[in-house]
Amino acid sequence: MSKPSQSPHIVIVEDNVEANNLLRDWLKLRFTVTCFLDAESTLRILIPSSEPIVFLIDYNMPGDNGIVLKQKLVPLFPRAKYILISGLFDEKLTQEAIEAGFDALIPKPFGMPMVTQKIEELLGLHQKESLVDIVKRQSGQIMVQMI
Repeated sequence: MSKPSQSPHIVIVEDNVEANNLLRDWLKLRFTVTCFLDAESTLRILIPSSEPIVFLIDYNMPGDNGIVLKQKLVPLFPRAKYILISGLFDEKLTQEAIEAGFDALIPKPFGMPMVTQKIEELLGLHQKESLVDIVKRQSGQIMVQMI
């Protein structure tokens, strides 16, 4: 099953390469995904757009943290939704993220289905087939092709 040509765009900004790759591989089953390892390259490379985009931003990164990055992205992506991910959520960071206008907060570690569900909620999507079912079906197709 291929993604629709107009699948929603998800931008991942996560400095941990393994976490970045894991999120990318999971989300690309349903969405168009672009990945960055830091705020600087995100701001330098992404082209401003009024299209709906979901930014999945890590808080603790080299250079600008996730909250500072969001503040810089908002004028460039006025219709975007923003999710902050972090293993450091405490009362202070949670309040800071809420005040910065994040649409959702996801504490690490997290399950991939939870990330997908939060993205779908923010985009107003109602998934007909779970990503787990898609992976199982695609794995079955690969097994059939290998035999």
